[in-house]
Amino acid sequence: MDILFDTGLGFTAALFLGRRAENLRASELGSAGRQKGTSMSDYGTETERYTSLKGTRSTENIRPCRAIRVAVSGIPRGYHFTRKDGNWLQEKHKEQILTISSAIELMEIPACGLGDVEGIEVLLAEGGNRIHYPGELDWADYQRFFTPSLRWVQLCSTGFSDNVTPQILDGSVTLTNAPGLHTIPIAESVMAAMLHHAKNLRLRRMDQKRHEWNQLKNDELSGRTVLIIGLGRIGKKVAQLCRAFGMKVIGSKHTVEPVENVDMVFPVHELTEYLPGADYVIVAVPHTPETENLLGEKEFRAMKRSSYLINIGRGKTIEEQVMTKALREEWIAGAYLDAFVEEPLAQDHPLWDLEDVLIVPHDSHSSPYIGDRMVDIFCDNLKRYVGGRPLQNICDPQKGY
Repeated sequence: MDILFDTGLGFTAALFLGRRAENLRASELGSAGRQKGTSMSDYGTETERYTSLKGTRSTENIRPCRAIRVAVSGIPRGYHFTRKDGNWLQEKHKEQILTISSAIELMEIPACGLGDVEGIEVLLAEGGNRIHYPGELDWADYQRFFTPSLRWVQLCSTGFSDNVTPQILDGSVTLTNAPGLHTIPIAESVMAAMLHHAKNLRLRRMDQKRHEWNQLKNDELSGRTVLIIGLGRIGKKVAQLCRAFGMKVIGSKHTVEPVENVDMVFPVHELTEYLPGADYVIVAVPHTPETENLLGEKEFRAMKRSSYLINIGRGKTIEEQVMTKALREEWIAGAYLDAFVEEPLAQDHPLWDLEDVLIVPHDSHSSPYIGDRMVDIFCDNLKRYVGGRPLQNICDPQKGY
C-alpha cells in the first residue's frame, strides 16, 4: 500500500501550523503531515548495511528511487580550514555524506559565487543573516535557495531568528539548527573569562608591557557563586565546568526543574532576587521576545559592585546603553562581551575604551572541531530525511528556539 508522506516538511507543518496530521507508521514515524506528490514508493523500502571504504564504519544505507540534490553553502563561523575556492568540506566530510545513500548528489556552492540553485532539495547553510560575516551567505543569497524544490535547510548555528522565511512559516520548508555545535568552545571561553578576571591577567599584560614587577592580589573561583541565565546545552556545560572548580552554581530556566551540577534553579522573573549574591553572571539565552532587554537598569542595580558579567548569548538580551553606563560608573566590576546589539561593534562605541571590558568579536565558539561536529549533526539528520523519519532539532519560529 502506498502511504503519502514527506521527509521533514510534514513534521514542521504538523508541529507549527496545526495542519491535519495522520498516523503514519506510528511506531516509527509518529505524526507527519500529508504532502502531495511524494509517496513511500518514491523512496523504496530496500535497506542494506553499508561499509565505508576504510572499513571502519557501518551505516544503514537507505536508497531512494530518485536523486536527492544536497547543497553546502557558507563557511561555518569559527571554522579553521577553509579552502581557496570558498568552500569548506574536507574529503572525509564528503565521504561521510555520500555514504548515507547512493541517491545523494552533493554540491558545494561558495557563498560569494552563487550560480544555478534550481533543483536543490536539501541545503546545509551558514549565514542568511541580515548582518553576516565573510564566507557566509548574505540574506539575499540565502533567500535564492528557496525554490519550489527546496524541502529542508540545516543551519550551521543554533540561533535562527534571521533565517525564517515565508516558506518556513507556511511549512513548505523545514528549518533545523545545530544545538550543541558550539557548546564546548563557548563553555571553555566562559571559564577563560572568569579566570582572566580572577587572576588579573589584564593587569599582568600591562605590567609586562611596562617591564614592571608588580605582585597582585588575585581571587579564586573556588567558593564563588556563578549565576547562569539560561540552562540550555551551553549553560549546563558551563555549570559542569564551574562545579569542577568548586563554585556554587545557581541559574534560571524557563521550566524550573533539577539540573545536574546546579545547586538551585529558579524562574527568570525572580532574577533580581538572586543577582545580589552572584560573583559572576553568565548570559546564555537566545534572543526571543521574552529575553529581549532581559538585563536592564533594575537588574544591573541589583548586582554587587564586585560582580562580573559574561555575555555569550545575544546582544539584544541586554540593554546596551544601561550596561555601558553600569560599567563606566562601576556599578559592576567588569564584563566579557561576545555579543552586541549591532555587529561589528562600531569603532566609536564607548565599550571599546572601558578598561575592565573584554571585547570579543562574536567568536567565542571558534574551534578546529566545528567542521567535524557540524557534519556529524547534519549526517544524523540526513539519514533520517532519506529514511522518512522525523528530523531532529526542528526550529520553532514562534518560540525562537
